[in-house]
Amino acid sequence: MAPTTFASFSRLAAWALGPCVPAWAVLLILALTERLSWTATLVSGAAVFVMMTVLVLTRLADFDLLIDYAERMLADPDAPAPQLQRSATVRRLLAAITALRKLWTERRDEAGALAKSRQNILDSLPDPLFILDHRRRIVSTNGAARELFEMERAVGPLVGRDLAGIIRDPKVLEAADGALGQSKKSEAEFTLPSPVERTFIAAVVPLSSSAQDGPAALVLLHDQTDRLKMDQMRADFVANASHELRTPLASVLGFIETLLGPAKDDEKARNDFLPIMLTQAERMKRLIDDLLSLSRIELHEHTRPTEAVDVIPTLRNVVELIEKQAADNKVAITVKAAPDLPRAIADANELYQVFFNLLSNAVKYGGDKGVDIEVAASPSRPNMMPGRGPSLRIAVRDYGEGIPREHLARLTERFYRVDNARSRQLGGTGLGLAIVKHITIRHRGALIIDSEIGKGSTFAVYLPIAG
Repeated sequence: MAPTTFASFSRLAAWALGPCVPAWAVLLILALTERLSWTATLVSGAAVFVMMTVLVLTRLADFDLLIDYAERMLADPDAPAPQLQRSATVRRLLAAITALRKLWTERRDEAGALAKSRQNILDSLPDPLFILDHRRRIVSTNGAARELFEMERAVGPLVGRDLAGIIRDPKVLEAADGALGQSKKSEAEFTLPSPVERTFIAAVVPLSSSAQDGPAALVLLHDQTDRLKMDQMRADFVANASHELRTPLASVLGFIETLLGPAKDDEKARNDFLPIMLTQAERMKRLIDDLLSLSRIELHEHTRPTEAVDVIPTLRNVVELIEKQAADNKVAITVKAAPDLPRAIADANELYQVFFNLLSNAVKYGGDKGVDIEVAASPSRPNMMPGRGPSLRIAVRDYGEGIPREHLARLTERFYRVDNARSRQLGGTGLGLAIVKHITIRHRGALIIDSEIGKGSTFAVYLPIAG
């Protein structure tokens, strides 16, 4: 006999007593009407109980094991089947349950594989996607949506939340309500402001589903940032280039006209004008290069770098390149790096631009006192970039004449100069700090400028630490 628990024994006893009650009632009536002696009644009652117990133990005990097996399968679909030896009927029932369990397991595995396959297809889509239920709650997302909202914007898990908690634009919510309530397909344009402004068109498509918690609408976000930035970049380039190129171009044209006209045979004028023309042409070339560089950075500003970069080799390469310029200004550049400096999440080529622009500015505008320019690299203080995690601080410190406070907030604007004449004389384009600012924005970092008249300036770049 298979071992049974106390609950199983109690259940078996109840099964044995139940069928005995009618027989005992008949025997009691016979005894009360004196058709059967009390001794015979007791013996007959005992015999009935013994027969029912034998029947239960030999037949119905297997049903108890079968019930226990079914209860265990609810918690564990792979629970082992019991060994039944007494009843052919119960063994047939067990075989049917086992076959049904196998079928359920196969269907479950197929459904799981199908769900995984569908999720893989969704994750392969480059555009963020949400699937909503009838109550506008998110029931599924793809990898692009999780990267955009969970990782980049740190809004927390998406599944189970109302769409309004993720996208607060009323046009998008109105489109979602129209798809859920009226089965109406629609589109809405909206903007996500931080950490980098991005513009999307949300395409909302109703789905046929009767389940309250099932998929009812699909929201697909098409990124329009590149297209809009490209349009703005063209307009800005035309406006900025036409404004900044007008003066040097007019100067070059004037010299050319002079050399072709009154000073055609004047060797002294030619020797005087050609170096100036070369300087103006080089200035225009630097300006165009910086404009194109800035446009490329802005175009991909919403896509953050993913590589882990050691900033010290890049920093030392820039120092080696700019040492001659520093020596001409009778200054030296010293680099101090903290030991075991962690890597930064960065684009090495863009970091090169950042360090070059900052050091070039320090040499041009802050290196005229013969005092060394200091570069320090170290982990930043905790919470220096709240919400962005630990960071590296790379600071360029000069001891020049400093910058008045009222100019600090505008230094990173395009073509903004504290001293226009001096900047142009030194070959500045007015775009260096704008390039630095947009690179740090793309890196999800920060540029902090501090300056004091007569004591110099500090330009500190903060970059996220890898890992």
